[in-house]
Amino acid sequence: MLSELEPAPWAPIPLAELAAHLRLPEGLEEQERGALELYARAAGAAVEGMTGKALISRKFTWTVTRWRDAFSAPLPIAPVSWIDAVTMLDAEGGWQAADPSTYVLVPSAHRPRIEGARGRALPAVPVGGRIEVELTAGFGEDWNAIPADLRQAVMLLAAQYYEQRQVTADPVREAPYGVEALVARHREIRL
Repeated sequence: MLSELEPAPWAPIPLAELAAHLRLPEGLEEQERGALELYARAAGAAVEGMTGKALISRKFTWTVTRWRDAFSAPLPIAPVSWIDAVTMLDAEGGWQAADPSTYVLVPSAHRPRIEGARGRALPAVPVGGRIEVELTAGFGEDWNAIPADLRQAVMLLAAQYYEQRQVTADPVREAPYGVEALVARHREIRL
């Protein structure tokens, strides 16, 4: 289970840039700015869901009750810049931090992994317990750190949400083709 410890501090798109994209007049009302921020956040979350990647850097916790492989485990989100901590929790609620020298991060654009250091096994999951891996994932701290094609996909999707905000019958069920094409190379291929 992947849990976000801290949400992105702001909508991924600068609202002035989204307003310009939508050709809205300058000096938006507070209500209109709130709606734009909502659509920008929703579009960012949708693109993150499509790609399995965090756009803005923030902390997550990944909880596992067993390793699929005792020596290496793929992380459920990318890109991961840092593993902050690995904590073992037993069935009674006691916890112990794993020694950081016992595991390493193997970076990857699509599927980063945590591995046991120097060929050793990953920290053992306590019987009836779990392991929590605290990590930092995302392309960077601001909008410009996100790859250009993903920025464009978020912009197009936010614009679509804004333009169709009054539609009540037959809501949009799929992302537009342009968005699908822009995020395609960032998706992990699974068989």
